[in-house]
Amino acid sequence: MIVRRLNSFNSPSPSRITLLNPENYQDKLKLVEQSRGCHMSTWKANQVLAWLEIVINMPMYGKTCAENVKSGKVLLGLSDSELGSALCITNPMHRKKIRLAIEEQRNPGDAKYPKSCRLDHTWIAHRWIPDLGLSQYKCEFENNLVDGRMLNILSKKEMEKHLNIHRKFHQASVLHAVELLRRLNFDKEVLIERRSKSEDGDTDPLVWTNERVIKWVQSIDLEEYAENLKDSGVHGAILVLEPQFNADTLATALGIPPSKSYIRRHLKTELESLVKPARDNLTLNNSFSTMGRNSTLGRSFRGPNLDTSGSKNRISFRGSLGRAFGRKVKEDLNKLTIDVETPKRKISAPSDFKHNTLQSVFEQEVTPKQNSS
Repeated sequence: MIVRRLNSFNSPSPSRITLLNPENYQDKLKLVEQSRGCHMSTWKANQVLAWLEIVINMPMYGKTCAENVKSGKVLLGLSDSELGSALCITNPMHRKKIRLAIEEQRNPGDAKYPKSCRLDHTWIAHRWIPDLGLSQYKCEFENNLVDGRMLNILSKKEMEKHLNIHRKFHQASVLHAVELLRRLNFDKEVLIERRSKSEDGDTDPLVWTNERVIKWVQSIDLEEYAENLKDSGVHGAILVLEPQFNADTLATALGIPPSKSYIRRHLKTELESLVKPARDNLTLNNSFSTMGRNSTLGRSFRGPNLDTSGSKNRISFRGSLGRAFGRKVKEDLNKLTIDVETPKRKISAPSDFKHNTLQSVFEQEVTPKQNSS
C-alpha cells in the first residue's frame, strides 16, 4: 500500500504544467489530441501550452505561456499588446503568427483557407522559398517563423522591414507564388503532385519551380545562360500569372545582351509556346482574379483584391527589373507596380490542426532572431 502511494505520488499528473522536452513529447501529443474537437475557450493551461509548443511550433515562448496564460479563454481574451506582454514577444512577426492562429481557433469554421495552417514555417523556409529561386531569404523566413497563414496576408512593408526583401521583382515573385497557393487552396499535396507530373514534360508551367524553369531553358539550347536564373525569383507562377511577362523580361533575367537578337527571338518563340496555353487554361471564374490583364511589367499590374482582418492596405511596388537582376533594362520595362489589397479574414466549431514532429520541434532555435517592433 505504501509503495503504491509513493508510486502514485511520483507519477506525473495529467494536468501538471511542464515545458516541452523529449521525454514528455508523447504526453504533449495526447494533450493535443484531447484538444482536437474542443473549442479553445474550454482548454486548460496545459492544453494551451501543448498547442503553442507543438501545433504552431513556438516552444521558445512556452515558459512565459505557462506562467501567464492559465486557460484558452484567457488566451482568446488577450489584445495584441497584452499578448506580446504575456508571452514576452518582441518580434512583431511572431506576435502576428500567434494572433492569426488564435483567431482561426476562435472561429475556425469560417477560415477561408483551412489548409494554410499545414504549411509550417520549416517547410516554407526550406522548401517553398528555395523553389521560388529566392534561397537568399531562407533565414529571414525561418527566423520570423512565417507560415501559411502569414503568407496569405503578407504585405510589401513586412517583406521589406522584417524579411529583408527590398528588390521589387523579388517582392512580386513572392506575391505571385502566394497567389498560386490561393488558387490551390493552400493544399501542399496538390502543389507537390502537379509539380511532379510536370517534371519530365513541358506541361503545367504555372506550378514550375525556379529549378524547373532553369531545366526548361537548358532544353531550348540556352544552357550558357540558364544558371543566371538562380536566385532570380523567376518561377512558373510569375511567368504565367503576369500576362505581360515576356521574352525581353526573361532575356534580361538570363543576361542575354540586347545585341543577341537571334537568341532573343528564339527565346520569344519558345516562351510563347510554353506560356500561352497555360494562360488560356487559367480559370476565369476563380474566386480571386488574376493579375491585371491591361498591365505591363514596364507600367503596372494589379493583384487580386483581398480584404483581411478589417483593414485594407494597398501594396504598391515601384521598382525596376534592372535593380532586381543587377543590370539596366529597356526603358519600357523600367517600372513594376503591384497593387494588392490584403484579404478580409473572417476568422467557429474547433479546427482540425496538425501537430509537428518531434524532430521538427527540437530543430527550432530556442531563442530565434528577434526583430524590434
